[in-house]
Amino acid sequence: EAGASVVLAARTVSELEANAQEITAKGGKALVAPTDVTDGAQLSEMVQKTVKEFDRIDVLLNVAGGAGDRQLRPPLEISEDFWDELQDRNLKSVFLCNQAVARVMVEQRSGSIINISSMSGTKPVAYEAAAGAAKAGVNQLTRALAIAWAPYNVRVNAIAPGLTLTARATRGLGPELVEKYSKDIPLGRAAQPEDHLGPAMFLASDASAFITGIIIPSDGGPQ
Repeated sequence: EAGASVVLAARTVSELEANAQEITAKGGKALVAPTDVTDGAQLSEMVQKTVKEFDRIDVLLNVAGGAGDRQLRPPLEISEDFWDELQDRNLKSVFLCNQAVARVMVEQRSGSIINISSMSGTKPVAYEAAAGAAKAGVNQLTRALAIAWAPYNVRVNAIAPGLTLTARATRGLGPELVEKYSKDIPLGRAAQPEDHLGPAMFLASDASAFITGIIIPSDGGPQ
């Protein structure tokens, strides 16, 4: 809707194709690039495919991550495999994707990278120790990369959503916890995914041309 050509990269081809159809139906251009974002070689291939199709990369919106339906887990019940899985999906993937795309942005001397973090990265939640640690890492990584790539006019920022009513979050938490957590939000409700579009559009646009290294909370107010 804002006029951008979009490359969709994730593992689930059916979801990529559905999103691409939605974009093209609105008159946009979308390229589907099935990619495991925890695999550096696949990310490099995705970047090459993007540059071949569009000649450049102006914005990276790094949305991959999450903890599936098992996000809430007491620390003593976190296995080594579960810990590694969450760090790979929520932190390693962010670094690898930033690195792969920044190689192009640094060369072209421009670009905006937007990482999706979480309020669990700044607010301790006992049952989200693994995911929270990874998201805290995303915040610090965002700040470090912002400094590293500022000389090349590449900006790196992040958005930290609070409770958001995606299908996965609703399924994982259940209606009772969703209602309980929603009551604690000052604005009186949990977020819809669309509530985070404004911050993303701002960081992607020239309106934020002099902003880098910040984490924007999108959580309905401090708790």
